[in-house]
Amino acid sequence: MPIFIRTSGTMDEIVAKPRRGRPPGRSPYQEERRRQTRAAILDAAANIFAATPYVYATIDDIIHAAKISRATFYDHFESKFTLALAIYDGIAADWIGHFDRLAELDPARNRDLREWIAELAQLYVAHGYVTPLVEQLAIFEQNFRMRLDHDRDALIDRLATAGLRGFAAAMGTDHAARFQRARLHLLLNRLDQLCGMLTRPGSIPSDDANAYISILAEELGQRLID
Repeated sequence: MPIFIRTSGTMDEIVAKPRRGRPPGRSPYQEERRRQTRAAILDAAANIFAATPYVYATIDDIIHAAKISRATFYDHFESKFTLALAIYDGIAADWIGHFDRLAELDPARNRDLREWIAELAQLYVAHGYVTPLVEQLAIFEQNFRMRLDHDRDALIDRLATAGLRGFAAAMGTDHAARFQRARLHLLLNRLDQLCGMLTRPGSIPSDDANAYISILAEELGQRLID
């Protein structure tokens, strides 16, 4: 921007020279330090949420475990909820990738669908503390329940684009499409509930687990083609 100075009652424009020194923005070193700090906060939160229910965990607990100041925490996350949401976002790619595999399966092969559900449950096991954290967020955070609904809608649209006939039937605004989308939402919710149950010892008697999986696999196969 030009700079003006007053001389002899007139305004003379002086071309501004660029300032010397470090260019604007963070240096690579600062970016790496910021990345490390964020990772430390996420690691600390993982330990806290694994040991303490979400509703009882506090920001003070997290900043103490991460060995940072409260100001540093808020420089990275607006709240405990946005931190938990970042953890949830971190596993979303695995979840979406597994659902993408549905396009490769034969809906008539119940065995393949049962294996797919069992592998989905193993993802819940692999994510450890995140599974109960997500369940708690759905209970205590209304915004997260809205986020889950949005993500399920996005997944339905994604699978419809992949060519899955039952999901494509949920596209549109007519009566049939809206009812099909509702059916798919219920299916996704039941898949989530079943996988959560399968990952918690004692939730389902071991002799009954295969029956639960088979029943849901039948519904999944039907939803893929109707």
